[in-house]
Amino acid sequence: MADVRFFNDEPFLDHEEGPDLLGHGQYAQHVINLMDRVRNQTETGVLALIGPWGSGKSSVLGKVTRRLRDGAASDDGWLVAELNPWLYSDLESLTLALFSEIREALPDDGRWSEAREKIGGFGKAISPLGKVTALFGLDSEGLIQEVSNRISGDTSASAAKHKAEEALRKAGHPVLVVMDDLDRLTPEELLVVFKLVRLVGHLPNVYYLISFDERTLLDVLQRSELVGNSEPRARDFLEKIIQVRLDLPAFRERDADLLVDRSLAAVLASHSLVLTPGEQQRLSEAYYRHLQARLRTPRAIKRFFGQVDATLGQLTGNVDIVDFLIVTFLRTSEPRAYQLLWQHRAELTGTSMNLPSRRDERPEQSIERWRARLQEAGVAEQHLDGVIGLMGMLFAPVRQALGHGINFQVIARRRGIGSIDHFDRYMVFGVPDDDLPEHTFDTALQQLADNTPGTEADELLLRLRDDTQRITRRIGYKRDAGAPCRRPRSSKPQPRTTATSPPPLKGPSACSPRTAPWTSSRKTS
Repeated sequence: MADVRFFNDEPFLDHEEGPDLLGHGQYAQHVINLMDRVRNQTETGVLALIGPWGSGKSSVLGKVTRRLRDGAASDDGWLVAELNPWLYSDLESLTLALFSEIREALPDDGRWSEAREKIGGFGKAISPLGKVTALFGLDSEGLIQEVSNRISGDTSASAAKHKAEEALRKAGHPVLVVMDDLDRLTPEELLVVFKLVRLVGHLPNVYYLISFDERTLLDVLQRSELVGNSEPRARDFLEKIIQVRLDLPAFRERDADLLVDRSLAAVLASHSLVLTPGEQQRLSEAYYRHLQARLRTPRAIKRFFGQVDATLGQLTGNVDIVDFLIVTFLRTSEPRAYQLLWQHRAELTGTSMNLPSRRDERPEQSIERWRARLQEAGVAEQHLDGVIGLMGMLFAPVRQALGHGINFQVIARRRGIGSIDHFDRYMVFGVPDDDLPEHTFDTALQQLADNTPGTEADELLLRLRDDTQRITRRIGYKRDAGAPCRRPRSSKPQPRTTATSPPPLKGPSACSPRTAPWTSSRKTS
């Protein structure tokens, strides 16, 4: 498969520095350079990486932390501590976790022994005894000793913090504490985190890099008692916490198109498929008219093609690939609309007994009926026309109601979901046991034509007896389409691509000349 990884949680976090299609590597280096400048001007600070959900914040954070760890061996290199605030519900537990992570980030050698000891001492001094025992795993004897130490020793929080500050200044290395996805915390948890980084954790040579979706975070803050239902107050509060704001670069239309091209090419190569010119034209129409506006973040694109790659499987060669892509989009982005396809299967495939009663129905009435169904299924108003447009590319009745001509035979010849003979394949993610796969069907026809006995021909004749109409229709589709066009399975290695140009689709079609990648086409009329 190509270099796209669909099933890791971090969007396009390549562990080797490969093609930087989204510019994350370049921006990660910008963040590191800025952190060095901040360090030269202040001994502690909070930086925030801000961007919408799915825009690639985790990818940038991953590249930042990996590059910093690679350079940690230098005399003044950054040390990295990662803290997941989701795991802690109160300030004491989170504070102990912070100091534990900072201590673990320090090298385990004699030079750092004092700093490690003082960091641990500060954490214990400001935390309830029960939380300390949980952190350090004290047994009953250790618990008694800890109580004794607190009673007899200098355990004041201010004294412990002073010792920790001196040890961190003396150590000289900056420590970066990384906290991701703060927008997913509750209002109370979020305030705890902000109190930690601005008050308790305000230590020399300790810096914080946090990330969140600003719109969501502001909504969370407005649900807190401290801020109240006031967006200006929420923004003022954020400004007091954050010294440096890092807005993730915009994900441009060109970037999205390149990423879609690369992902599509990876899926096609993985399943030994190639688009014919007709398929390219249909997919280009679907993308530029209806899909492009919905595939606007790296996560959305990756999630979509991940589902395609995960479910195509044995359907390869048994369904129309463009129909399968559209159906997969509906299933992942509009799941309740996808359920309507099965619910209205007979109407969409032209086999409903109720169709004669609708012969006098005007096209706009049919579309309004589907709009009402889709609205009830939860499709947002701004997406209704796009979903209906996609359905029109799949099903003849909807397409005809939209004013475009197509018949069921055309859909059946390309094994589309709008054919009653192929509909179920798209819904069960395979060829049902009462159906014959295309390869078996083609082999059987060839055996019968050559008068050569075979198990495939025997199976076809048996199905012809038991399901005469369906098998006869399928033979008619093959006759109308001519000899089946089989796509080659090339064993030659394919060249890797660069981030600046989308890859050509794998292999020329046996039925048509090589064509350019489908996204190079413009929107069709």
